[in-house]
Amino acid sequence: MIVLLLLGCASAPVAPAPPTHLADCDAEPAPELKVLCTVQVAADRARARDFDEADLACDGVPAGVWQEECHFRAGEELSKAGDLEHGLHLCQEAGRFRTYCFTHSAWGVPPSDAPLVDFETAGAGFSDVQGVENLRARWWFNHYFGTGKADAADAKAAPAESLGAARGAWALEAVRLADGDLDKARAAWDGAPLTGEPLPPDRRLGHYDLPFDIPEEKALPDVPGFGGSRRLLGESDAEDLDIALLEGAAFREATGADTFRPFLADPRPRVRYTAIRAFRTLPSDDAEAVLTAMQADPDPIVRAHVADALKYQTWKGKPNLPGLTKARPAGAPGAEPGSKEAPGAPAGTPEPPR
Repeated sequence: MIVLLLLGCASAPVAPAPPTHLADCDAEPAPELKVLCTVQVAADRARARDFDEADLACDGVPAGVWQEECHFRAGEELSKAGDLEHGLHLCQEAGRFRTYCFTHSAWGVPPSDAPLVDFETAGAGFSDVQGVENLRARWWFNHYFGTGKADAADAKAAPAESLGAARGAWALEAVRLADGDLDKARAAWDGAPLTGEPLPPDRRLGHYDLPFDIPEEKALPDVPGFGGSRRLLGESDAEDLDIALLEGAAFREATGADTFRPFLADPRPRVRYTAIRAFRTLPSDDAEAVLTAMQADPDPIVRAHVADALKYQTWKGKPNLPGLTKARPAGAPGAEPGSKEAPGAPAGTPEPPR
């Protein structure tokens, strides 16, 4: 029996090595297989930061959906490898997959102190797509988080369409440098910049919470956060600053539920929504009592958060209703690299048809 098993193992087929160069695809007998091989080579060469061969490979794919798919695959891989400029060049050629390519590139580019390409130029003509919004958020994240300096001057000077992302990224670093003290961080917006020890790029991590799928809340104005999250925009600059600081506190892994407790009764609805979204997912001894007392709240969005939290005891780390998202630590491959686990695209973004 042992001999038979050894013979069986010896005769097991060996999987062929994946193609790595265009010449590897010439032996494919069918045109369809050659196309698939070429797309794989393009992605592989892009992963190795070989823009020229990746671009050449995609140009050799017949025009149509597969050539667009090739540019999509190569563009996102090149961006994740740190060459965002050439990655976005390929994304521009991705046709129906262009928005997804921009989005994947945005969340895939690694945290870095090096300036990113001019995202306004890269997104020319596509300023209304989610992918360009995410590029903007990524640019500001790299500009502030982990750098050891939270100077509000740059955020205040941001173009109007970038101000939400700029303020949100500034708040992440301000809260970190203030060691979670929101009053200290808030004072730095109009005061002296906060400074402190920078983080190496591979430690620019945090905790993020994907947005809960509550229709009334989804209809409110927001901007991309980090790791695929969304951040509500305030109705005034002062309110938006408070929301950004609460999101910064939620991103900070050492923040506890008590930080958000005072804001659960805030008269500004969007501040309350942000606070309860964080509070309901953090452990605290009286979470159930606090949430139970909020069941009679006149605001339907608050009641929706409360009902889901009580049903699934989200402060204990239990999952939420199907279709709703769960608070999770913020860098798996494919999305927000400043996180511990992240999806391949922002919440609510369907994968392109294959």
